[in-house]
Amino acid sequence: MPGLWKHKTRNIQFVLVVDDFGIKYLKREDLDHLVKVLKTYYDVSVDLDGKEFVKIELDWDYKKGEVHLSMEPYLRKALRQFDNIVPTKRRDSPYPHIEPKYGAKEQFAEYDTSPEVGKEEQKHVQKVNGKFL
Repeated sequence: MPGLWKHKTRNIQFVLVVDDFGIKYLKREDLDHLVKVLKTYYDVSVDLDGKEFVKIELDWDYKKGEVHLSMEPYLRKALRQFDNIVPTKRRDSPYPHIEPKYGAKEQFAEYDTSPEVGKEEQKHVQKVNGKFL
C-alpha cells in the first residue's frame, strides 16, 4: 500500500500524508525511536492522543473499538469561504421526490433542460469540489 511504512525489526508502522504521520505502535520505545530519527531531519510535534490526522478530528473509543471522525471546523471554514447560505427549511434532497409508478412497465426520468453553466460557474463548482475531495 503506497504511503504505509513498516519497520523491518520493530513492531511499528506509519502512514504519511504530505506532512502528517499516523503511527501505530505497541511499545513506547519504538515510537520514541521513530520520533528521534525524524527529529534529526525535521521539525516534529507529537500528539500522543491522536486527536487529529490530515485535518480530521479523531475521537477514540477504545472500549468499543471505535473511532469517530469529524471535520467540523474544516467544514465550517470551507462553507464560510464559499458564502454558503444555510437553508431555513430542512431539505433531505436537492431535487423533489418523484413517486415511482408501481406496476408500470417503464419508468421515465425527466430530462434536464436547464442551460449549460458558463465558465465562471464551472470554475466555482470545480473549486468547491476540490475543497472537499
